[in-house]
Amino acid sequence: MDEQFKNPKAHLRALERRAARRGQARLIRLRDERRELARLDRIARRVPKDRGVVTCGWCGTSIKVARVGRMPKWCSSACRHRAWEQRRAAESGLVAVEVVDRAVEVIREVTKTETVPVVVSPTSATHWSELLTTLADRLDQGRIYDRDVSELLPAMSALILAFNRRAR
Repeated sequence: MDEQFKNPKAHLRALERRAARRGQARLIRLRDERRELARLDRIARRVPKDRGVVTCGWCGTSIKVARVGRMPKWCSSACRHRAWEQRRAAESGLVAVEVVDRAVEVIREVTKTETVPVVVSPTSATHWSELLTTLADRLDQGRIYDRDVSELLPAMSALILAFNRRAR
């Protein structure tokens, strides 16, 4: 009995042979499943996990990140040395450039100015009608400030008087 525990693999093979002789298909299936799981586990451990790509802090080339270990900052020892020289010079005040290890994405608000054609003086009765309708709508919606309404009053009064004279 003690011999079976000295070499567990040999003992397991002997049990499998005994099960095969006795026609115990269940044990054989379990053995096959266990072997398949072990095989899949070995394959999974061999496949490298992709940790992505980073860029070199000096020259900007792409560096593939290894499966294990630290994230690289430099693509080569030459780039690492150049960055060290730059930092050393910047610290001594010889160069006013600071080396940045990682690029940072910055979101900025951009104001875009567009040139829009504005009709200064309508040329037809249709244009005048559209313009006056737009003015009336904006007055009803409160989109024209109260301080501006007082400036519109003399022009609107003159418009109504001229319209009444013409319509008679």
